[in-house]
Amino acid sequence: MEYNPTRRTVLASSGLLTAGLAGIGAAQEGEDPPIQIQQDGPAPVDLGTACDFSILAKSGISSVPNSDVAGDIGVSPIASTAITGFDLTLDATGVFATSTQVGGRVYAADYSEPTPSRLTTAVSDMETAFTDAYGRIPPDFTNVGGGNLDGETLTPGVYNWDTGLSIDGDITLDGGPDDIWIFQVAGGLSVASGVTVNLEGGAQAENIVWVVAGGPGVEIGTDANFAGVVLAQTAINVLTDATVDGCLYAQTAVNLQMATVTGCDCDLVDLQVDSACEDEEGEITVSNPNSVSVMVTVTGPDAYEETMEVPAGGSATWGNLADGTYSLETDNIAIGLDITTLDISCDSAIPDVVTTPATEVNGSTATLNGELTDLGDFDTVDVFFEWRELGEEEWNTTAPQTLDASGDFDDEIAGLEPGNTYEFRAIGLANGERVEGATLRIIKTVPGVPEVITEPATEVNGSTATLNGELLDLGDYDTVDVFFEWRELGTEEWTATETQTLDAPGDFSDGIEGLEPGGTYEFRAVVVANGTREEGAIISFTKDEPGAPIVETQVATEVNGSTATLNGELIDIGDFDTVDVFFEWRELGEEEWNTTTPQTLDAPGDFSDEISGLEPGNTYVFRAVVVANGTREEGTIVSFTKVEAGVPNVETEPATEINGSTATLNGELIDLGDFDTADVFFEWRELGADEWITTEFQTLDEPGNFSAGIEGLELGSTYEFRAAMVANDERFLGTTLSFTKLSPDELDVETKPATEVNGSTATLNGELLELEGAAEVTVYFLYRVKGTEVWTFTDETVLTGPGPFNATAMNLETGTTYEFRAVAQVGATVVYGDILEFTKAPENGDDGKNKKKLKRKYKRAKREYEEYKKKYEKGKVNKKQLKKKKHAYERAKREYEEYKQKYKHAS
Repeated sequence: MEYNPTRRTVLASSGLLTAGLAGIGAAQEGEDPPIQIQQDGPAPVDLGTACDFSILAKSGISSVPNSDVAGDIGVSPIASTAITGFDLTLDATGVFATSTQVGGRVYAADYSEPTPSRLTTAVSDMETAFTDAYGRIPPDFTNVGGGNLDGETLTPGVYNWDTGLSIDGDITLDGGPDDIWIFQVAGGLSVASGVTVNLEGGAQAENIVWVVAGGPGVEIGTDANFAGVVLAQTAINVLTDATVDGCLYAQTAVNLQMATVTGCDCDLVDLQVDSACEDEEGEITVSNPNSVSVMVTVTGPDAYEETMEVPAGGSATWGNLADGTYSLETDNIAIGLDITTLDISCDSAIPDVVTTPATEVNGSTATLNGELTDLGDFDTVDVFFEWRELGEEEWNTTAPQTLDASGDFDDEIAGLEPGNTYEFRAIGLANGERVEGATLRIIKTVPGVPEVITEPATEVNGSTATLNGELLDLGDYDTVDVFFEWRELGTEEWTATETQTLDAPGDFSDGIEGLEPGGTYEFRAVVVANGTREEGAIISFTKDEPGAPIVETQVATEVNGSTATLNGELIDIGDFDTVDVFFEWRELGEEEWNTTTPQTLDAPGDFSDEISGLEPGNTYVFRAVVVANGTREEGTIVSFTKVEAGVPNVETEPATEINGSTATLNGELIDLGDFDTADVFFEWRELGADEWITTEFQTLDEPGNFSAGIEGLELGSTYEFRAAMVANDERFLGTTLSFTKLSPDELDVETKPATEVNGSTATLNGELLELEGAAEVTVYFLYRVKGTEVWTFTDETVLTGPGPFNATAMNLETGTTYEFRAVAQVGATVVYGDILEFTKAPENGDDGKNKKKLKRKYKRAKREYEEYKKKYEKGKVNKKQLKKKKHAYERAKREYEEYKQKYKHAS
């Protein structure tokens, strides 16, 4: 009998599948004993009848279509109205419903019996499994990763976190097919977008249990690939395009957003049916190898009907049965019977025939098998088969064969359709006496289809690009043809590449040409075999304009005396052999730029130049510039302040929390100079007033931020303020800044979340809410690496009415968190939106750019550490600040060296 793996493991019977004579049910001899496998880690968690369901919840299951769930889903004690987004169709029996998003059936507590009773038991089993899994103590491991897993490889065992758990990067579970993992989480479980839970060494999803006790519940992020059984006390949320290889059990609700749930392998098996004759009376015995009991009903001639419980691991026998045809069914649809109808014949005078499993179920054909076990009182018996598609009324008949002795017989049938189920039975006929064997089934599976995926394009140079794909599976075919289809975005017609024939899974690629600079193209990998066509996902890429050089401005260093060193990096030389690089700089507020002497470079790399004539206390801005054959590109504008040597330095920062009649003034003590402590405060007044108002003094003994609240502000008035400090009777002032206390309907701006955080750029978003009656408002953004001091300005935009606006942040580092805020300005009036954050996540794959970015990060950390060593020697920073910079430098160096080795081996 062909083995067709399904969600349930079906145990094949020993071939004795029909009403038989006494002794037919004897055990097979000569069989090897089962192999004993050593299991690592804890004992398995028994899910009981909950494992009949891929998703089980107490308060509801929702879907944002289309989701894809293999197996059954159910809710209890809540009614079916709590199952939303599935477009349910209730079966005529009222016992279950169906949905195009669910591969099995849908059950709810308000459906007809036996569904409510079955669900009550399943929910109870789910809660018992939760208590068991969460109560496994003591754990083998506690608080691994400090509650944040990223890149970890986890061996079998019980893991416990007394907080929530985040999985921010791919993890690996390494163990054998019978090993167990139990993850106990006191708080919530959060799986970041794109994260994959990898299973190595044969580890199986049904042996992985995530038991989540509290917090916000469970959230599995977009495009994540998660594995295991989730037992949650609260809600489970699976976001867009995420896949769960396992089952979801929530004591509140399960919410899917176009997600995939594959279900669990609960190892439920079909009940084994055997028959025998005892004193010319028939017997039917049903054996139950499962861990749950089941009710079986047997019906037969003369209105015979009897229902008995078949205990877990036991059997039940129906005896004293008259000759005739009997039918069997169970009350648990998750547990089937290997025989559903059979014929009892215990009259020794008539022939006896047995149906045995079909074999060679290939293509559109199958071989039907039977056995004539007794000729009765006849010299010859005609034997044949009757077969039909399940649900049809009429039987098809094979040609009769005449036998004069007991023995096996078979016949081939044709015309079977993939995906259909068929039933058949052996027939014996002698002098008008007809006997039937049991009715068995054949499932004609759909031939395995090939599987292909599309991978990102590479070598997007000039007018060409290389398209990439991978053949994951040939399906049931010896060879397949693969190729790519591509087109410019927005066009209708696809262009196909040359066909390649593959006889094994693996990568494949092809080059295309004729691409236009600035154009965006989309493509997909395709596999074709014997008329079967499968496609990979559609991926796009943009053909950049002819390569221009790329330059980046870096922070100034060695800001000593009247000089400073300006730093930059040529990131890409573009399509040129050599380029000229230099710096432009000026005092903040000046119009004219000063220019350093050009340097000619023939390869990417760092460059710097020293400038002089700087005045203490002044702020300067500069940018790196690259010029090649008339093409000019500029880096970001960066600022620095020339501080007087040996004297304190205080800086005024923008006011915040300008609400009601109050505001918060902000400043930063940059340097204590030669003093041990300094008193800091603010002076403020309404614009045009003569007298300054002073806030209370705060005494600081190290550099840092400080602030103070003021009140009594009038709507519509503009105020100016400055940070101040006094050390040893010497007074120092920061820059004077202003702000306007606006009415609710006056100038107002809001920061919106960043989008399109791709490559080295991000789109910053904001919205101008009010114009303060002005004809036009200038808007822009400030952004910086979180935790640093210097803001970078984006390009300005002028708006004449309320509405959204955006700008691009450039030269972003992967793996780095940035903060930004929207700004609106009318004349001297400036208002700020809230500060928001975004993280530039590492890119998939690596063409060397990540290595360059880590190198720049390492060099920058090194320069800062060297600068702080000099400051420490002069007493301008303390030992704690120096150690912090040293640790940052050592960490950046370690990351760069490790990545360099990894990149070397990978290439």
